[in-house]
Amino acid sequence: MTEPAEPPLLSRVTRTTRETRVAMELGGAMGITVPVPFFGHLLQACATTWGVPVMVEASGDVAVDPHHLVEDTGLVLGRAILGRWPGYRDVARYGWAIVPMDEARVEVAVDLSGRTGSWLADMPSGAVGGLEGEVLEEFWTGLARGGQLTVHVQMRAGRNRHHQWEAGFKALGLALRMATAVRPGLLSTKGVLDVPDKLSEAASETAGPIEE
Repeated sequence: MTEPAEPPLLSRVTRTTRETRVAMELGGAMGITVPVPFFGHLLQACATTWGVPVMVEASGDVAVDPHHLVEDTGLVLGRAILGRWPGYRDVARYGWAIVPMDEARVEVAVDLSGRTGSWLADMPSGAVGGLEGEVLEEFWTGLARGGQLTVHVQMRAGRNRHHQWEAGFKALGLALRMATAVRPGLLSTKGVLDVPDKLSEAASETAGPIEE
């Protein structure tokens, strides 16, 4: 199995708004604390298959709707990826995986490119673990925007929504493992990617209390 890029850089990002606070660290300790258990389960699945320790502490207005928390966690993860692999230099850039989980099978492909976009096809829209599928879709939107990356998710088979979404997050971890593997230089036919070489350790966007 392809190993993540070395040396293990440490990346910390914190984002605070009136709706959520998300603090994340990549490359240090492992621990996920979020107020929506099923979402935490999915993040754990992604980090485990990725092989990069992820520390997440998130809180927010989940009594209103988990939408803001899920989207902002994806956005902060994307920014943390940018911070850990600045400019997306010396990495393989592309990654993809197909993960089966019982009757479900989901494919994920990523491009650490500076071109932002998320495309999900045939993923379930119904509720699972207290989350609607359309809310989970916001994680991928935030990930693409925060990481300035392209991600595609395609459900190939399945009936059980838990299996389908978990397979997708596990496939994301494996795709990121491949994309962040060591490859010297910059993989670009143009010779340049529109990605920042440095990312501020903290990104605090809106002052004010979080609506718990």
